[in-house]
Amino acid sequence: MRVPLALLFAVACSSTPSRPPPLPPDDAAVGDGGIDPAELAGPLDHKCNGGDLEACFRLGVMYAEGTGVSPDPPRATALFRQACNGGNLSACNYLALALAEGMGVERQPQQAVEVYQKACDGGYKTACRNLGMMLRDGRGVPADLARAEVLLDRACRGGVPLACTNAGDLDALRATKGGPARYKEMVAHYKLGCDAGDPTACRQLGIASLEGKGMPKSQSAAAMWLERACMPDDPVACRLLGMMKIQGAVRDVERGRQLLTRACDAKDEEACRMLKATTEGGGGGDDAGVVSGGGASGGIDARLPPGP
Repeated sequence: MRVPLALLFAVACSSTPSRPPPLPPDDAAVGDGGIDPAELAGPLDHKCNGGDLEACFRLGVMYAEGTGVSPDPPRATALFRQACNGGNLSACNYLALALAEGMGVERQPQQAVEVYQKACDGGYKTACRNLGMMLRDGRGVPADLARAEVLLDRACRGGVPLACTNAGDLDALRATKGGPARYKEMVAHYKLGCDAGDPTACRQLGIASLEGKGMPKSQSAAAMWLERACMPDDPVACRLLGMMKIQGAVRDVERGRQLLTRACDAKDEEACRMLKATTEGGGGGDDAGVVSGGGASGGIDARLPPGP
């Protein structure tokens, strides 16, 4: 029998603290093709001892990641603390992460909150996002959704795309109490994240279009947002769009299978199962027998998160 196109999706909100982008090479290496990282440790150590906070931070990253040196989390954390105490906000962000996760130091989540806040207040917006996620999820400290909202929105509007998606997820979680206005805030945050390059935010806009939450219900608009998410590197969006093409009102089975194949090649196991089911079912018709992402029969599992 035909499996209806379900309009449900379980949002997976990343709770992993983001880290600053990779550091640029040392000034001495710019323009000459770079040098072996192992050769940087000595000069950076010398500069750090001379009071160069950026050198302390860079050396800390090397010891944290084992780049050019043997991994040494305690030394890395000590270097981050030294640089942070001197006002290097990137180092403060790393120090807070170390304190929150117990990397090279005893876990001290409350102190991590304070250090993240210091970096955030100083203008390091990634720290605002990390603190917002820590408070949203209650990792080592009591959850504080109101404060998390403010921090995630601040990071989002400060140019951290993932924070926009996280803020939209939080809006969705609280929408049952906030009503239509909360869904509109959700959509606004997702649009900021999508426009800034986070495909997950684009995917969430597609789902919101399917469900008519915060925007008019529209399969054509949903397809546009899902396509925008799928093409960079979001296999879940490819899977959802693929099943829309196979089971939707305007069907394109060949295109649907191409999208499922793209998602399957990206290691989306549910897409692989759906691809096999549509092939065995003879083109995605009445006997497709697609299994939902939630593990029950009924098509695509594409649900926005319920309220807390």
